[in-house]
Amino acid sequence: MRIDADLKAAFEGTLRGIGVDPTCAMRSFAFQIVLEGSIPFDPVDAGFEAGGKTAVTSVKIPEDVAGEMESVLKGLGTNFSQAVRLLALQTTALGGMPFAAGIPREAS
Repeated sequence: MRIDADLKAAFEGTLRGIGVDPTCAMRSFAFQIVLEGSIPFDPVDAGFEAGGKTAVTSVKIPEDVAGEMESVLKGLGTNFSQAVRLLALQTTALGGMPFAAGIPREAS
């Protein structure tokens, strides 16, 4: 997926500052979308203007979670790229993850 290059840099910088790598952040985001059936936070004004330059980013998410997440997002009238951009904006604006991050453990 492609997002604004400056936003990607700010997002990754914020994550580094709180000790979270982008893959963990995105996996946690995907699981939260599936568990809650919605975006797991209320957006705040990020005050970020897109610069026009974009950067490629990729994330590895378990296939079953990715499918469920895409279904939830479609039902919300959005898609994965837009959700990732929203997560990046919110994380950057807040200086941390906009929801309680974590990946649920599988039931024993």
